[in-house]
Order: sequence, then structure tokens, then C-alpha cells
Amino acid sequence: MAMDVAMTGKAAALGAAMLWAITVVVFTFAARRIGAQLVNAVRLVLATLLLLILHWLFVGTLWPAGLSLSGAGWLLLSGLVGFALADGLGLESFVEIGPHLGMLIQTLAPVLSATLAWGFLGQHLSWIKVGAMLVTLGGIALVVAGPDEQASRRSNSRAWGLLLALGATLGQSAGQFTALKGMADGVAPFSALVVRVAAGAVGSVAYLVFRGNLQFASAWSDRRTVAQILIGTALGPILGGFLAMYAIAHAPLGPASTLLSIVPIFILPLSRIFFHEPITPRAVAGTLLTVGGAAGLFLVR
Repeated sequence: MAMDVAMTGKAAALGAAMLWAITVVVFTFAARRIGAQLVNAVRLVLATLLLLILHWLFVGTLWPAGLSLSGAGWLLLSGLVGFALADGLGLESFVEIGPHLGMLIQTLAPVLSATLAWGFLGQHLSWIKVGAMLVTLGGIALVVAGPDEQASRRSNSRAWGLLLALGATLGQSAGQFTALKGMADGVAPFSALVVRVAAGAVGSVAYLVFRGNLQFASAWSDRRTVAQILIGTALGPILGGFLAMYAIAHAPLGPASTLLSIVPIFILPLSRIFFHEPITPRAVAGTLLTVGGAAGLFLVR
């Protein structure tokens, strides 16, 4: 029975990775049409509303109860950095350099998170993990340095897209680190997710207002864009997030986290189908090295 539960958890992790890959493609289409920051704001507002309803149905309260002042503060900061900032930059990078390369660079997030945990939380960082980090970096460098994926893109646009993806990666790592600080008092992962996504929604909308982008309602004028944002929100933050939480709760953390990190592998054929990006030996080798290195961080203690 325990084996069946563990296998179910691993299957859930695999399903979450597949859904996240589809979500990246769907949001990229929408971002190319109305802008990355607007898509990010709309999807976070929708996700907040859905998560609040689900929290009320399954936990009994609309908003998480019993949060300490410091815990709430860390979770709010985590949402602002991880969702409003990092996801917004990530969507912009998908528009500039394509979802495969943009997502591949974001695979560096576990490397940066492990470094932050080692530097600020005193967590052990073995030489094997350092080696896994170097493999991850080598895989990304193999893809980025190759001429085959950049032939159809302007060099300045590609450089800007790489910087956006790196900024998204830094934001994700900081968001994960602050989320751990926020859950230190025993906050349930689902309740923490509600707080983080809500903070991200407020931050992303505030950014649009600050920039004078008051076209929030115009996002609903194009039915195709509306459908893409609704589908992406339902598949990614909601269903994918639920499967990821189920996987972490029912499968060993190492295998579950590894399966959750293989999103770039699923994006590779999707980018070929929907964005006509070539699947080159360099891209395949670099993707496998990157994901393998990231998997090593989860599997090795």
C-alpha cells in the first residue's frame, strides 16, 4: 500500500510538470498578444480568487488564520518577489527568447536556493551537490553559448531575454527562501500559497498602476486571450499546484522534486510544435545536463 501511495505521488509530480509546461506555452501566447506584465497580473488575480474559494472549502476559512506577524510578513514578501517580480520577468523572457530557453535558465533556481540556504540557514552543502550545481551551469552554458538557437533572434533581444530570465531565477530563489522563513512557524503549505499568490496579485496590479498601464479591463476584450489566461491559470497555479503538493506529501521528496524539475524537457517538443524552434543535439544535451544537475541537488543529501 505504501508503495502504491508513493507511486501515485510520483505520478502526480510528473503530471504537475507536464501541466506547468503547457501553462508556459499558453501564457507565452497570451503575453505576446497583450504584454507579459498584464498577463501576469490577470492570472494572479484569478488564481487568488480561486485559491481563496478553495481555502474556504477545504480549510474552513477564506483567509489563513493564526499567522504570526513575522510569518505573514515573510510570506507577503515571498509573494511579491516570487510571483509579482519573478513571474513577470519570466513571462517577458519567454516572449524575448522563447519558453524553452527561458525556462531552462530558471532551472538555476534550485542552485541559487541551495546557496542561500547554505549561506543564511547553515544547511550542509556537500561536494557532490557542488558538482551537481556545476553540471546544471554547464548544461545551461551549452545551450546559451551555441549558435543554433540564436540564429533567428537579434543578439540584443536575446541578451535582454537572458537577463530577464536570470532576474526571474534570482527572484524565484529569493521567493523560495523567504517562503521557508514564513512557514517556519508551522504554516500549512496551502495556506502559505494563498498568502503568497495574493501578495503577488496586489504587487503586480500595483506595478501596472504605477506604470500608468490601466488597460486591465482590456485583457478581457479578446476571447482567445481570455481563454488562454483562464486555461493557464486553471492548469498551472491551481491543478498543477495541487498535484505538486500531493506529490511532496505522498512521495519521497528527492524523486518528487526531481520530477517537478523536468519542465524544460516537456517544453522542448512543445516549443518545436508551437513556436517552430529547432530541436538540436546541443539543445537536447544541454537540457538533459541541466535537469540532471538540478535532480542531483534533490536526490543527494
